[in-house]
Amino acid sequence: MVQTIVNFAKSIGIKTVAEFVKDEATFQAVKNMGIDYSQGYFFSEPLPSLPSEKVL
Repeated sequence: MVQTIVNFAKSIGIKTVAEFVKDEATFQAVKNMGIDYSQGYFFSEPLPSLPSEKVL
């Protein structure tokens, strides 16, 4: 089902985002599906507002 949604989005020119990517296996699955962007604990835990401003 997710792959169908990704394929449809790509066919109409929409970028895709995967949320809640928590580990390497999930990241690889998302990447293999052709999803454009990912976010989640695999990349970074939520940051308080002040330190996140420094990250940006």
